[in-house]
Amino acid sequence: MSDISKEQLRDLVIAADDESMAEGAAPNQRSLPIVSKVMKRLGYGGYIMFGSGAHPMVAEILSVHSSLYRPKDLGMGGVHGGVFMFRDVFARISIPLGYGKLTLDPFTLTDLTQNQLGWLGTRPLDVQRFLDQFTDVMDFAGGIGNFGNYKLPPKAALEKFQLAAFQMQAAAAALSVAFDFRGAIQSALIGAELAIKGGLKAGGASEQACEKYRHHLDRAARAFAEKNASFDLDRVLRVISTLPPYVENRYSANQPGRIETGHIVMGCQFIAGEVMRQVTGFTIRNATSQPQPRVYPE
Repeated sequence: MSDISKEQLRDLVIAADDESMAEGAAPNQRSLPIVSKVMKRLGYGGYIMFGSGAHPMVAEILSVHSSLYRPKDLGMGGVHGGVFMFRDVFARISIPLGYGKLTLDPFTLTDLTQNQLGWLGTRPLDVQRFLDQFTDVMDFAGGIGNFGNYKLPPKAALEKFQLAAFQMQAAAAALSVAFDFRGAIQSALIGAELAIKGGLKAGGASEQACEKYRHHLDRAARAFAEKNASFDLDRVLRVISTLPPYVENRYSANQPGRIETGHIVMGCQFIAGEVMRQVTGFTIRNATSQPQPRVYPE
């Protein structure tokens, strides 16, 4: 069937894609199953899929499939993500999947343009703020992704941390792509709350003990600090004092402005990262050749 038309091949690929979707595979998980399904329908039995001897129809099928989606739909994705506010512009921070020994360049893991990165480089304080935020996002990702020297949190704590990650990722998405950036506030606040409660669970606290703190981040943070001497409680409490109360913010028509919202989300990212550092016993800052003292949040 080498004389199959482009339209016929596209129809076969779409049908195979529908099957793979019904089987529960995400777009970035469907490529190889689709090749197998289409090649079978074209009557090909044994064939080489990769390398110099790969069957030319494999490349045709993959090309058709990739044309149906955006690059980000087919990307491998990452473990966690956050956001950094450069002046009043929100930039994504993405922590990718990785295997083996890796070298990370934080400035390649953001969607700032090359011109913006150059501009950032002329502002040393902003560079350090970026690296502080990258550290917070990376350290939290290291815990939920079980990277390298990061100890895996206990199961009950990990479940809370994963819920916190969903909320923090939602906050980052709201800042970077939503029509109204203020939607990030609620997600960030609940993300910080879940992170602290995850830390409490890592220390042996029950669900009932965690819930007694409700949305009082300061009380929960003080309880966590009792078992974690290196926890930066003073800085955490300073950040918490700048955050709007969760319930009051939910029902208020008066919402923080753009820059204040950015600081709220980044402050919550710091809280989550600081909790995770105590639980995993590691920070990516210690892997750098010349670690700098933290400047943000102040």
